[in-house]
Amino acid sequence: MSEPAPLAEKPCTLREQKKQQTRRAIHHSASRLVLERGLPHVTVADICADATVSDRTFFNYFPSKAAAALGLPETALAPDDEQRFLAAHGGLVDDLCVLVADAARLHQEDLPRLREMIRLEPELLAALNQWTVSVRRRIVHLAEQRTSPEQARLVVALVFAAVMLHTDSGYTTCDPTAKELRGTIARLAAAAGEREPAPLGAGASGR
Repeated sequence: MSEPAPLAEKPCTLREQKKQQTRRAIHHSASRLVLERGLPHVTVADICADATVSDRTFFNYFPSKAAAALGLPETALAPDDEQRFLAAHGGLVDDLCVLVADAARLHQEDLPRLREMIRLEPELLAALNQWTVSVRRRIVHLAEQRTSPEQARLVVALVFAAVMLHTDSGYTTCDPTAKELRGTIARLAAAAGEREPAPLGAGASGR
């Protein structure tokens, strides 16, 4: 397997570029060592030695060796997207579909790499699941700023259920755009009400 590409990053200052270089170096060392030896046989010290960084520097970028091997970003959400969501005045479910779809699009090119890494080293799946939980918590926190805690959890659960369906090729091969997520949520609601769901791809109009 060729060396995995780091997650896409936006143009930034020289200081940020240096931080990204350090992050990439740690990620590349971790992914190579884990694929060569297996996750249980690689330590943080091994990764630090290979990337020529200190333990303290390592933990400034990644919480674990598995997260470093996968190259998981600190957050899946762009700050601009978060602010746009908080300032929006549309329906909460619709606005969450846009927020989640934008995040999915931002990292979509990394999905094949992550799947391949996990196929070769299944123990990495736990780290990916932990990261997904942290992303979900962040989205719940954002939703809570627009509605009650209970309602925030309900609508986020609904949107994430739609996202999970879009990872199942037996359900659809469509990308999880905001429109497709809305359509899937409508189908879930129809199924819950034991009504005949609308045809797949017949989501709400617009983005």
